[in-house]
Amino acid sequence: MKLALSTVIYKQAHPYLQDLLTSVDNQSNKDFDLLIINDNYTKDELEEVEKQIQNTVHGINIHIEDISNKKLSIAGTRIEMLKIAKNLGYESLVLVDADDTIAPSRIATYKQAFELDKDKVFFYNKFVTEKGEDVFKTLPKTVENIKDISQANFLGLSNTGIRITSLSEEFLDSLKEGAVAVFDWYLFSRIILDIGKGACVENADTIYRIYEDNTAGTTRDLSKEYAVKDTHYSNLAKRYDYFKYLESKLSEVDKTTLKLSNNHQGYWWSDIQMEDSYEI
Repeated sequence: MKLALSTVIYKQAHPYLQDLLTSVDNQSNKDFDLLIINDNYTKDELEEVEKQIQNTVHGINIHIEDISNKKLSIAGTRIEMLKIAKNLGYESLVLVDADDTIAPSRIATYKQAFELDKDKVFFYNKFVTEKGEDVFKTLPKTVENIKDISQANFLGLSNTGIRITSLSEEFLDSLKEGAVAVFDWYLFSRIILDIGKGACVENADTIYRIYEDNTAGTTRDLSKEYAVKDTHYSNLAKRYDYFKYLESKLSEVDKTTLKLSNNHQGYWWSDIQMEDSYEI
């Protein structure tokens, strides 16, 4: 299997890059490529980063793509990463954010999952904090229906892996419709609706660096959640009647009465829960 671990590097996350590279070098299975997409390092800066990578990561083929001249958005760089991976002939892609780190068994676990469960298009794993605490209280064993993530999300571009061969060029091109800040939620919604299912894997933790600059932030901000969902639903409503329904339901919510949910599982944007009687 031709598999790559991929990340987008950018200057704002440089203080954390060494930790990520060390965790890559510590992988128990090194039969994979490291695919690095440069977002905004200059040519001279990237040369220094390349030296850092070469000095840290051993026994792993390294492929660096510099797309800084394209001046893409956060979503745009991730779409380009998926396209590059497909064009390079990778069968599967394991994803990690440049400010996170990964457990030593992450690649080995994903390789086994991709090889043994051909029915699944994507896999996902736990997020844990730097103190070893679970970020999400529970995770479902599988994701087989869009309703599993329609009102809350636990699938990010740091705790997932995708069978790239299942994504067509046409599908990848169409992702630009969801080129907004919360692109990961859009991406996996589209995969579930158009392509296939996902499953959880054990012993493949992503060590999640939680701070306010994360897209999800560190606080449960109801006004932010409403805004995120409004954008997310309106984007998906262009293609799916179900999201037209959710967009309409959200518009009926009285924002002055919103309260934090007592049944919060740690999932992103899971405080505003609406009754969902829509049949798919």
